[in-house]
Amino acid sequence: MKNSESSEKPVTANGKNSAQDSLDGLTERFQSMVQRKKAQLHLVKPVTATPNWPAPMRGTPNACLRSALFAGIQGNERIAYKKRTLLASVDGIEVRFLGVQLNQSDLDVWMQIVHLSRQQLPGYNVCFSAHAMLTALSKGTGKSQHEWLKESMARLGGAFVEMTFQGRDSFGEKGFLRYYRDETTQRYVVELTESMLRLFEDGYTYIEFEQRQKLRKQPLALWLHGFLSSHAAPYPLKIITLHKLSGSVTRNLRDFKLRLRKTLETLIAIGIVESFVIDEDTVKIKKIPTPSQRRHLNSK
Repeated sequence: MKNSESSEKPVTANGKNSAQDSLDGLTERFQSMVQRKKAQLHLVKPVTATPNWPAPMRGTPNACLRSALFAGIQGNERIAYKKRTLLASVDGIEVRFLGVQLNQSDLDVWMQIVHLSRQQLPGYNVCFSAHAMLTALSKGTGKSQHEWLKESMARLGGAFVEMTFQGRDSFGEKGFLRYYRDETTQRYVVELTESMLRLFEDGYTYIEFEQRQKLRKQPLALWLHGFLSSHAAPYPLKIITLHKLSGSVTRNLRDFKLRLRKTLETLIAIGIVESFVIDEDTVKIKKIPTPSQRRHLNSK
């Protein structure tokens, strides 16, 4: 509670200030509420711990990288899906979405929160400050960037996603996360939703964070970087297929083809693509495999 008579923060007997006590109390109540909700859901299969990948990497489920769920578009190109809409995805995965379209910037936020959670026990919330999150994503820390983060958190929390794998199992979940924000300190307490974390069980990819940072403000390049990272040796693809999978809003396929060429040249410059050939309607990409992908290819 604020003290109107003094600028100093009152200190409790245990050495903590009252603001910290207040935050701790809210965090405990949030945790208790989450546990009650979980008990009400009667979840049969508990989520295992998030995989613990190396610090320079960002682990991301393949379902998020091989579909239009996180589109390669600018923020001002978003679509508000007002009904349950089937998004483009690779064979074996069906993605239906209801809400404000997510893009690669939203994926950055979710990946970073998952990254922070990877060394925690299942069921524990992720805590961070808005300033630390923005800094980790190489963004400014002014008022407009804080508002951008609030908007992204709201989109991630409000999206309804339904996924079907191999035509057998479907699950629906509202939101990639639930959160509490202290408006005084701008600190977040976040619970990652269990169904979205379960996507890791169906395959995930290590994303090289430093490479991704070089592609900021290039949404198609960010999407293609993630898509190619999830393949050891990409197979030839129709240009129209990449157009759909990336969620592109470019109306003219010829214009998209030009953007795709420039994007691939950018990916050559940062060391993820070795070469590419674009025919009339197909692109063949030779990717530089990671050490683990090279071992996988050699084993075949």
